[in-house]
Amino acid sequence: MLRLRLLKNAQHYLIGAAVVCFGFFSSFAAAQQNGVTLYGIIDLGLEFDHVRQYAFSGGLPQGALNQKFLGMSNGVQSGSRFGLRGNEDLGGGFAVNFVLENGFNPAQGTLGQGGLLFGRQSTVGMTLRQTGSIDFGRQINLASNYFLSIDPFQEGFGQANIGSSFGSTNTSRLGNMVLLQAMPVTGLTVGAGYSFATGISAIYAGDLVCISTQSCPTSSGGYNFNSSQNMRALTLGVQYKRGPLDLAAGFDRLYGDPSLQVSGPNPSIWVLGGAYDFKVVKLSLALGQSLDGFGNGQTQGTGATSSSVLTTTSWTPGAVLFLPGARATSYLFGVTAPLTSQVTLLASWQMMQPQGILTSDTQFKAQQILSAALTQQLSARTNLYTYISYGQNFGMINTAESFVFGVGMRHQF
Repeated sequence: MLRLRLLKNAQHYLIGAAVVCFGFFSSFAAAQQNGVTLYGIIDLGLEFDHVRQYAFSGGLPQGALNQKFLGMSNGVQSGSRFGLRGNEDLGGGFAVNFVLENGFNPAQGTLGQGGLLFGRQSTVGMTLRQTGSIDFGRQINLASNYFLSIDPFQEGFGQANIGSSFGSTNTSRLGNMVLLQAMPVTGLTVGAGYSFATGISAIYAGDLVCISTQSCPTSSGGYNFNSSQNMRALTLGVQYKRGPLDLAAGFDRLYGDPSLQVSGPNPSIWVLGGAYDFKVVKLSLALGQSLDGFGNGQTQGTGATSSSVLTTTSWTPGAVLFLPGARATSYLFGVTAPLTSQVTLLASWQMMQPQGILTSDTQFKAQQILSAALTQQLSARTNLYTYISYGQNFGMINTAESFVFGVGMRHQF
């Protein structure tokens, strides 16, 4: 009897354990079905930089500069990151999605994007299958999103990427944004977004005098209770991708703090471009213009240090410049050519031509950047790369030069 009772108890325990395990694995399977994914990129290499800049009398450069860098670089081809993304099917074609993406420097073990925990992206939103989506939170603007596939360097490789001459495509991340995107027909996506507080710092220059004397009013990009004291942004875009054809257009307008900015229009940036893949070669073209100021631009070099040593006055990449009357027209021609099944050549020429009030000042001159890179796939998730880039009149500053050469490895997981 005792033995029979023990056997019955054992059976109950086994059945209970089976139920618990079944429930656990069912929950796990449901989570997998809903698409929760851990992913990331680690990108490290070695780099040589050489920057030069001659002195102007009373101009922007505050003295002659001739510096070299040799060391480890981070996030060259792609910014190093890890993240979580997922979705939950609500039925009826609706789904909830989220992205939490952190940027970091694997060479030093430090956070990227100014130390933000999820500085690359932190969004939650809803999609309706084959119709559109709405997302809330910190994310890139539409020009950066839609021109990623048009730029041969896919907005990577530092000064080689399209963001060096087209500020709105420089992976501009906007905080506190509501973004709507719709897909009315196959291959076509249209979008509109508004940021209530971008989180980007700004420089307000009424004229070129305060830039030379480093006395322009600035804002840190915080989130203030008075909405007009926040730098806000409108981003619009359209993309058509079907077969070998890839077309895109983007428009961004920035709205600054009226208590700091000078009178006049707010900066706006538009860009048009496209690419066509002929299989043996993919050609890319882009044209754009910045009006009454400039968006965030690339710093010289690529992932070597946290800041630029060129143009070390208040005219620096990385902050939005409000400058009524200033204009610049940008051009890009790019080539992507698969040399073998594993090796791909990337190359581009880009120019940024100063216009408006900048044409009357000899310290501004057309920026030109020539760049090339080779990537070699070792596997589906790992590749090697080598790259070279030369920038003349970098940042449209006369005499500023930047030369970069490097090698590295990128691993995706």
